[in-house]
Amino acid sequence: MNYKDMGTIYVNGRFLIRPMSGVERYAYRVCKAMSSLGQEITLVCPKTQIHSSYDVRDFNIVYYGYGSSHLWEQLVLPFFFFNKKDFLLLNFTGLGPVAVSSKVMTIHDLSFLENPRWFSKAYYWWYKLMTPLAVRTSRHVLTVSSFSKSEILRFYPFVKSDDVTVAYGAADEAFQPDSSIQPSADPFVLAVSSLDPRKNFSSLISAFQGLSGCRLYIVGSYNRVFTAGNVCSQQLASVKFLGRVTDSELIRLYNQACCFIFPSVYEGFGLPPIEAMHCGCPVLASNIPVLREVCGDAAVYFNPYDIESIRSAINQFFEKHTECRTVMQAKGFENVKRFSWELTANVIAGICKTLSDKKV
Repeated sequence: MNYKDMGTIYVNGRFLIRPMSGVERYAYRVCKAMSSLGQEITLVCPKTQIHSSYDVRDFNIVYYGYGSSHLWEQLVLPFFFFNKKDFLLLNFTGLGPVAVSSKVMTIHDLSFLENPRWFSKAYYWWYKLMTPLAVRTSRHVLTVSSFSKSEILRFYPFVKSDDVTVAYGAADEAFQPDSSIQPSADPFVLAVSSLDPRKNFSSLISAFQGLSGCRLYIVGSYNRVFTAGNVCSQQLASVKFLGRVTDSELIRLYNQACCFIFPSVYEGFGLPPIEAMHCGCPVLASNIPVLREVCGDAAVYFNPYDIESIRSAINQFFEKHTECRTVMQAKGFENVKRFSWELTANVIAGICKTLSDKKV
């Protein structure tokens, strides 16, 4: 990819002030990959402290304006581009300033439209109103799966298919098998995700009732944008909530777990199953289109709406654990070759080049 003659590439750096969760990790890793491939980018950030989750020593950062909320993004950030020409603003965590037309936005999923009850009213109405405005005022839209692209075209029929590009997420290089990590003396199934309703943890916990011989470890925490849940109140001796953990701790858990389970009923991509496969951890996943797209034939699938189907998948895996594990590991290692931050960065750089050739 020739990165010359693209004009100035800016990135909306507001994500750097927030803890690194799914969409923030996507933005951060894409920026790192683009920089390592030789693409010069400048991140424009609020004048506040960068979160400790990020190593930004290699980034060119400009701090601008006051505030750090959505209002900074919509009302302050646009003034940074006043009188600037021949530039493109990349927004990797959604939306982007409506007043800036020379931009690319990213839609990770449209779960708030699929089921508004999963989210707080404030979150739902903000994104319901602002997303179509951001789409209409963007030069291009990125998304993270073919499924999410189909959702964008379904909910926003005014969007042309050619104006939406799939740029997959990927697991960080640190997620690898580690032979120095000792197997757990207490066999457990691992689940990783935020504790919001669409992740379907209530059904997963119910499925563990009556199971013996293994425990369920759940990594994740609540986020205020989602409707309140009572997952942690489901008391079961075989279920342990671990909250948020560091990447090194998560890698240890992937390496120690008997298998990884992902019971979500709606996703835009689904990064944890890919992380698990990278670490050699067999994956059990919901039989929904996006996870079929991401996991391919490297997962055991179940009906996420049927507790007995979830329980049966877990039971069948443990009945054939020895013979299944090696086969599933091999399939997982092969499947994850489809995803890398370098590939994603090249896709995005290609979009930047195409848009640069079509000057506004």
